[in-house]
Order: sequence, then C-alpha cells, then structure tokens
Amino acid sequence: MILVRYVLKEHIAPFFLALFVITFLFVVDFLVTILDNVLSKGLPVSTVLEIFALNIAWMLSLSIPMAVLVACLMAFGRLSGDQEITAMKAAGVSPLSLMRPVLLVAVLLSELLILFNNWILPEANHRSVELMSAVSRKKPHAFIDDKRLVTQFPGVQLWVDRIDPSTGTLYGIQIFETEDRGSPRIVLADSATMDYVDHGATLMLRLKSGENHIVDADEPGNYFRIRFSSEDFAVKNVDDRLEMRNRNHRSDREMPVEMMLDVIEDAKKGEEKIIEESKSSLFPDLVRLRELVKGDSVVPKDGKFNLDPDSLRHIRALRDVSMAERTRLRLVRRTSERAENERKRQAQYWVEVHKKFSTSVACFVFVLIGAPLGIMARKGGIGTGVVYSIAFFVLYWVCLIGGENLADRLIITPEFAMWISNVLIGTFGIFLTWKMWRDRYSGVSPLARVTAFFRRIVFRFWHRKPKGEFK
Repeated sequence: MILVRYVLKEHIAPFFLALFVITFLFVVDFLVTILDNVLSKGLPVSTVLEIFALNIAWMLSLSIPMAVLVACLMAFGRLSGDQEITAMKAAGVSPLSLMRPVLLVAVLLSELLILFNNWILPEANHRSVELMSAVSRKKPHAFIDDKRLVTQFPGVQLWVDRIDPSTGTLYGIQIFETEDRGSPRIVLADSATMDYVDHGATLMLRLKSGENHIVDADEPGNYFRIRFSSEDFAVKNVDDRLEMRNRNHRSDREMPVEMMLDVIEDAKKGEEKIIEESKSSLFPDLVRLRELVKGDSVVPKDGKFNLDPDSLRHIRALRDVSMAERTRLRLVRRTSERAENERKRQAQYWVEVHKKFSTSVACFVFVLIGAPLGIMARKGGIGTGVVYSIAFFVLYWVCLIGGENLADRLIITPEFAMWISNVLIGTFGIFLTWKMWRDRYSGVSPLARVTAFFRRIVFRFWHRKPKGEFK
C-alpha cells in the first residue's frame, strides 16, 4: 500500500503541471483568435471572465488526456532514471504491479470525463455560443474584417476589400440589402467611415463615391443606377447594449448523448420517408413505361420512319420515353441527394456521440503507452515527456480529425473513425507492456534493443561491399 501511494504521488505534480501548461497553450491560442473582437466591445470584466470560463470546458476535455500521458512519461521516467524501478525489480516487484494503481485511477478519470463531456461541456458550449452571439450584436463593426462576407447585421450583408488599420476607414465597399424592401438593393462605394447614432442603436456608414443598383419591385424590367458622391447608409436595430437571447437551436457540440440520439432517430425516419416517397412517385411511371414499350419495340421493325400513323406512334413513344427518362433521372438524383444528406446528418451526430467516449477512454490508453515508454526511456526530465507526448498527440489527433472528416463524408463509419486512434495507440501500448514484462529480468531495456537493431541495419548497409569485389 505504501508503494501504491508512492507511485501515485509521483504522478500528481507532473499531471497538474502538464494540465496547466497545455491548458495555457489553448488559452493563448483562444486569446489570439478573439481578443481584439472582445476587447473592442467595451465589455465589463465579468463578461470577459465568463467567456474564458465557458471556453475552459472544451480546453479541459482535450488537455486532461494529454496531461495523463505527460504525467506517466515523467513519473515512470524519473523512477527508472533514478534506478528505483531496478531496485523494485530486485525486491520482486513487477513493473505491472506499479502500473495497476495508475490504470485504476485512469479508469476513474475516464468515467468522470465521460460525464463531463456529456453534461457540462455541451451546456458550456451552448452558453458560450449565446454569449458570443450577444457580443457580436454589441458594436458589430468590430467583427468587420477585410475580404470576408459579414452577415452579423440584420437584413444587410457587407463586403470590404481593405481596412485602414490606423483610421478604420473601409475601402471597396459592397452592400447587399434585403430587409423591408420588395427587391434587393446593391450599394457600391469606394470608401466609408463608421459612426454610431441613436445612442448606439444604429450604425451609420458614411459612404463616399459610389452608386446604388435598384430593381423596381412593381416593374422588374425597370432597373435604376444612382450615382452619389456621398451617402449615409444606416444599419438599424444594432444595440450597443449586451443582451442575452435564448437559442432554441443547438448544434451537435451543444447536445448531450440523449439529445443527439433523438436527432439521429429523426434523421433515420426522414431517410426512410424519402425512400418511401420515391417509391410511390417513381414506380407508377416505371409501370407506365413498361406498358408503353410492351410487346414490339418502340422502333419500327424495318428500322425506318415514314409519315404514316404507325411511324408517328413510334415517334411519340420515343419522345415519351425520352422525356420520362430525363424526368425520372432528375427525380432519382434529387431523391438520392436528399437521402444522402439524412445519412450524413446521422453520421455527423454519431461521430459526436462516439467522440465523447473515445476522447475520455484516451486517459486509459495513454497510461498503457506512457508507463512502459517512460520506464524504457530511463529519463524523467520534462524534455523527454514533451518529445514523446507531442509525437503521440500528433498521431492521436491526426487519426481523430481525419477520421471525423471521412466519417462526415460517409467514407468510413463513425465507430471506426473515432476509435481507430485509441486502437492503434492502445495496441502499441499493450505490445510495449508485454515486452517490458517479458524482459523484466534483463539488464537491457526493450527500447535499447530496438535501437541496437536499427543501428545494426544501418551499419550493415553502410559497410556493404560493392558488387563484384572479392575478399
């Protein structure tokens, strides 16, 4: 029991250190992404802290499995580097018995992370989306970027070619307005400045050297182009106050497993309904075509068309077949696309369901790879943990992200996409654990044997004698 407490105690400091460092890197990346937009809103400190607190949830869901791997590499690496593992072997203690308490803690951590990913993380994501939506409505000009279509304004879409960072002047303005108009209006301008009026409720664009393009709603044939040297364009219903609005819609990352299973069932029923509707609309026409060409071919027996009733009947039959064929092909194509969209929706939500579990189980998988690798490395420094961790992090997340993209496109199944990274790393970890157990009485580590093996291959290749040379 003393040995169990000692081994677990060695993991505590590296785990929290790695958790802090990895989460800090996520926070820095998050700050770089949104800092300018958030600070330019003039938000209170409490709101800024709430934004960070809500986004800490997804950072923890990713950084906790990574911290487990770093902690195992550093803890077991230090024990091995200080020859404590060797002393324990001499006392009859197997390295597997040292891994057992860490694996049990990893199982407990995986279960807690599953609950976290299913209940806390979706609610935090939902609250974060609501809050960021409210932030985007407060002084939305802060979200205007050059060469990006801006859709935050109600009833207005805006495109800007260039923004002067010193003066904030916009250049190359294109505005597409649809709200409260019978027909859309397109406004083009060389430059514009921005100002707030009506106590921040209206964003006023001061346009310079441009023109309006308008189509008459009553007479669509009438087209107007009105040039101007200066014009004010008002974007109304822009509130300078921060107001939260409840959103009924939730994306897949804002739902627990139970809600996603309901969406999957709904998409499955939608696919079945599309197939049934296609049968009822497609099969009667196929029966009609069968009756149309029943008996003789629609082509005359002699292969010649004449201006007689019989040839005209064949010509009409060919025309009907050709028109029906084009119509049916379009219907089949549309039906296939609709059914495929429903299958993609099912795959998208199945991916998120499996991801909640696979990323949590990664805590257990990373112990399988981190413990034997740390013992074999015989070095417990932070550099060793970082190097090995980065390698396995890249492998894990490449498999996870790549698998998610392939599953969303229906190339592979969601189960395979989300669990392949755990299977690959877990299999390699079991192999290393087996090698460690097999060589527990050997003075040479398996890692050293593998290194020596590759060195021998390189040595033989380098010193290979040229062909035709005799001894």
